Amino acid sequence: MRYDIAVIGNDEAAFEILCVAGSAGKRSVGILPEQRHSEWMVSLALRRLVEQLLVDRSHSRLKLLAKCGTPRLLHRLLAAAMTTEIMDHVALLERLGVDVLLGEARFQGKNSVIVTSGLDCRRTLVHADNIVIGSGVRRAAMHRPLGLVPFLQPESLLTGSRLPQNLCLLGGDELGAGLAALLSLFGVETRLLSSQGQSSAMLELASAAGVSIGSCPADVGCGAERSLFSGAGDIVDCRRALGFTEHLGLSNVGIETDEHGQLWCASNLETWSTGIFGIGDVVGFSSDVSKHPTDQAQRILNRITHRIRPPHFLRLRAGTYAKN
Repeated sequence: MRYDIAVIGNDEAAFEILCVAGSAGKRSVGILPEQRHSEWMVSLALRRLVEQLLVDRSHSRLKLLAKCGTPRLLHRLLAAAMTTEIMDHVALLERLGVDVLLGEARFQGKNSVIVTSGLDCRRTLVHADNIVIGSGVRRAAMHRPLGLVPFLQPESLLTGSRLPQNLCLLGGDELGAGLAALLSLFGVETRLLSSQGQSSAMLELASAAGVSIGSCPADVGCGAERSLFSGAGDIVDCRRALGFTEHLGLSNVGIETDEHGQLWCASNLETWSTGIFGIGDVVGFSSDVSKHPTDQAQRILNRITHRIRPPHFLRLRAGTYAKN
C-alpha cells in the first residue's frame, strides 16, 4: 500500500507526527521497532515499572527482588513494561486511523522500505511519498577520570549473571534516573550524579526508591575530584545518546551519516534526499535544528504539506494524548 507519510521509530516526535497526520485524514503508517527503541519509549516503560514496584515496596515482592534479583529478571520485567507501553500507543494510533507495523525497517529505494517483523521474519513492502527516520538510540560512555575504572554503558546492566552490590550512575535525565530507581528497588546500593539544579518527576521517583542523588560537573573528565566516585563500585555513564541508523540501509538512498551513524538535516529536518527526514537523536549535526519533539513534528509537517492543521490535544500523561 502507498502512504502519504511513513514514520520509522517510536520516539515522541514520531508519535506527534503520526497523531496529527492521522487526525487530518492522511494515509499514514508507523513502523515501530521491536528491538531498537527510542530513549523516550524506554523512559516511559521505566516509569511504569518503577511506579508499579513502588506500590508493592512494603510487600514480599521487593524483598524477593532484592534477594534474588538478576540482570535477566530485570530485563524481563523491563521488556514486559515496554510491551505494555508500546501496545497502548499502538491502540491510540489505530483509533486515529494510522496503520501500524511492528518490525525492523530497511530502505529498498527512495520511497520504499522493507519491514521485517516477528519470529517468522514476515516481510512487508511499504511505499510512502515522505519517510521520517526516528529509529532507536545507543548510549556511548564518555572518557573516564584519570586512574578510575572505565565507565560502563547502561546496556551492561542487563547482561551478566548478577547485579552489582553498589553502583554510580552519571546523568540525571529520564533514563539515568529511571535506571537508578529500578536498580535501587532491586537491592543495589545506587548513587546518581546529575547536573546541578536538574529536576524531574523521574528524579523524584528515584529519591522515593532510595537512590542517593548528588550533583557533578556536566563533563566529568580527568580533572574530576576523586571524592565524587569514592566507594562507587561500577560507574555507568548515561549521559551521551547517539541515534542508531546503521540497520536502515541508508546507503541505498544515497544518505551518508557521520562517524556515529547520525544524520545531517536542514532546519526543516529534511536530509539531502528530498522527502526523507530525520527526528530525535538520529539528527547529529545542523546548527538550526530544534530538539523539542513538538517543534520537530511541526517543522516536518509544514514541509510536507500546509494543508495539515494540528488538532488541539490534551496531554493526559507523558506519551498519551486525547483529542479535545
